[in-house]
Amino acid sequence: MSFVKTETVDDIFKITLARPEVHNAFHPDMIQELTEAFKAASASAARLVFLSSEGKSFCAGADLEWMKSMKDFSLEENQKDSKKLFEMFEAGRNCLVPILGRLRGHVMGGGTGLVAICDFASAEENTKFCFSEVKLGLVPAVISPFVLRKMQTSAARELMISGRVFQAPEAVQTGLLNHCGSEEQVSDYIRNIVSHILASGPEASRATKALINEVSQPLFHGLKEETARVIAERRVSNEGQSGLHAFFQKASTPWKKEFDAEL
Repeated sequence: MSFVKTETVDDIFKITLARPEVHNAFHPDMIQELTEAFKAASASAARLVFLSSEGKSFCAGADLEWMKSMKDFSLEENQKDSKKLFEMFEAGRNCLVPILGRLRGHVMGGGTGLVAICDFASAEENTKFCFSEVKLGLVPAVISPFVLRKMQTSAARELMISGRVFQAPEAVQTGLLNHCGSEEQVSDYIRNIVSHILASGPEASRATKALINEVSQPLFHGLKEETARVIAERRVSNEGQSGLHAFFQKASTPWKKEFDAEL
């Protein structure tokens, strides 16, 4: 694999995002590699998956150069591409082995979807999160089924619609994140979770995760098609392309307005 590194150490299946030069933003090849990594972990004898990253940031979401290029694809091609992204998150959610994530830096857009499929996730307290899609004229479509099944709906509604940046302590309050603290505190939390998992029956851990997915989560029937349709339409829309163009030009989006009145 070129963009995702995997290795097994002492019953722990390590998955490392390895595109630090672009803050581990994912593109089609990385999406495929992550999907394969989650499936390989599920099929392995590992007792825990440790998901982390190289570089300063965990994941900046989708590679915007890739997103911008999708304007030249048909709506059907965009939908097919988006379904592969959904299948990546689905492979993580359905992984039989518990997933522990360590986050830092920026966790933007689709990166929050990776947080949502973690059973345990800890971040350094200055880590920044954002459902940034609306600022670019896009929609957090593909990640929504996964995020909305982990964090508080009211918080997700506010943060997805506003697109504002929030930090790790607030992410904990919303349920998206399990723990935050200093770098040392994050390391302590991770060691504590690992020790508990390795003290638990491996078959029981897998069965418990499978049961939780089955009992507490509504079926995802039809959501792959619907979320793929929504983001595909936004990618090729005038507004979506204008937002991406403004981002690359480091300019304001055409719809941005200043507000200083009283309400």
